[in-house]
Amino acid sequence: MNILIRSSSFLFPDSDIWKNIHKNAKFVFAEYSDFHSNKYYKKKVDNEILVIFLKDIIENSDETSYQNIKNKKINKLIPLIENKLKKNKDINFIICVSNYENSNLVNYAKFENNSNKIKNFFLQKIYNLSKDYPNLYVVDMDAIFSEEGYKNCFDNRNYYSFRCRLSVFGQEILIKNLSKVFERIYNSNKKVLLLDCDNTLWGGVIAEDGMENLQIGQDGVGLAYQDFQKAIKKLQSKGIILVLVSKNDEKDVKNVLEKHKSMIIKNKDISAYKVNWIEKSKNIKKISEDLFLGLDSFVFWDDNPIEREKVRLKLKDVDVIEPDKDIANWPSQLIEYNGFSKFSSSKEDLKKTVQYKMRSKFLNKKEDFKDEIDYLKKINIKPNIIKLNTENINRAEQMCLKTNQFNFTTKRYKINDLKNLNDSSIVFLVDLKDDYGEHGIISIVILKVIKKTLLVDTFLMSCRIMGRYLENWILNSIKKIALSKKCTNVFFEFTETQKNQIAMTFVKENNFKNVKSNEILKIRDVFNLSKKSKIYEYDLKKKINFLEIYE
Repeated sequence: MNILIRSSSFLFPDSDIWKNIHKNAKFVFAEYSDFHSNKYYKKKVDNEILVIFLKDIIENSDETSYQNIKNKKINKLIPLIENKLKKNKDINFIICVSNYENSNLVNYAKFENNSNKIKNFFLQKIYNLSKDYPNLYVVDMDAIFSEEGYKNCFDNRNYYSFRCRLSVFGQEILIKNLSKVFERIYNSNKKVLLLDCDNTLWGGVIAEDGMENLQIGQDGVGLAYQDFQKAIKKLQSKGIILVLVSKNDEKDVKNVLEKHKSMIIKNKDISAYKVNWIEKSKNIKKISEDLFLGLDSFVFWDDNPIEREKVRLKLKDVDVIEPDKDIANWPSQLIEYNGFSKFSSSKEDLKKTVQYKMRSKFLNKKEDFKDEIDYLKKINIKPNIIKLNTENINRAEQMCLKTNQFNFTTKRYKINDLKNLNDSSIVFLVDLKDDYGEHGIISIVILKVIKKTLLVDTFLMSCRIMGRYLENWILNSIKKIALSKKCTNVFFEFTETQKNQIAMTFVKENNFKNVKSNEILKIRDVFNLSKKSKIYEYDLKKKINFLEIYE
């Protein structure tokens, strides 16, 4: 990962602390005054960080009025930034902004500080740009410095000696927060919060104390538990899946959720229950299998140190939280936890709780039927092919970035990539509904056709609807397109990873043919494919199983 850094202030480029942004990062530092230049792009640049101390830009100006500074300084800078974004859509731009200055609050007891107005105006302009440019991210440095104390983060001696506005501590704080941004750019957030009940969601043990004596909602500790639930509810409202994993009686737990007046978390907020006397690590593994979600997307919160250690030892991919000893700090600890952070929430994210509750109902009902196919026929599964458009392109990008298990190539297409593909490829999405409800857009397929050869560039599907043989229906849709285009060969590009073994199983079950090395070279050359990917051929004459479910 190559990172270009420009700053209006000196930032000690030789310091080892820059390595803390990312272990594989290579850094190039450029002059802020050289902002117009593209010479640094001759070598591949993946990310550019622009650190702007607005004081550096305006302090040499003779202008003192807000309007003049805004017009002569800020309004000239914004078009330069936008021009960079237009010309370099494949680069992630992170703009860090600060306008801290020493002041006397008495001077601003009646009037707003001009520096605040200037910064707010600049930030609003940048945030507006971020709506049009998905590759633009904003870091308000003053927000993170204020938590640590401005006096600790800024250093006048460094400024006069080196023209560096920050102290060493301030640089460490900036770099620590930049690493969080890069973590989310390159890795998806955690998806599931696994929660204990007794002495976690509420104070006390339900089997011993009874519902009426639980500590929840009263003053003191009870209020802290309630605020912890509010923090959990806030995550759930942004698409984080809540699962209860507790050694308890399920009826007792559900009774508390529904009937205790001080409970913030209710039954409708919980996507799945594993409330029983089975070892928690076994329950968590079963949840992972049922929801088709990797263990690395799970976060476990339990007050019991023994239970936490058991999960750490047996399920190393699960992120086990070490709760603060003081329950009063739990709400802020959960909100500040970086694993659940994300840049934005889509409409699909907001439906996650309902969608995974539907999956739990689907699996529970499925167990009552001896004939799986008969069960699937009765639930009226209705898939629908839709074209890629401006309304669903954000969801398409989200699936490309986050889907790992049923994903043939794990190509991480972003919005601009998808827009370009729409002109040269056949791109379609699939949404789904059945008797359990509307599941939304759950698949994206990208096809490329050259002469009489069709290449499946991307075939991915959300794993929360697995078990319906929808992948077979989509394969049949690809087959229909190939025949309509009079193609004689259909090839699938496949890049094997640690996570997409479900997709590989599908390849084996449908008897895809592994293409020989001499043929691979021709296909790679025609479609300009990576040497890392494998090529499989699908025989158009073969019958596709389980299509009777959809008749």
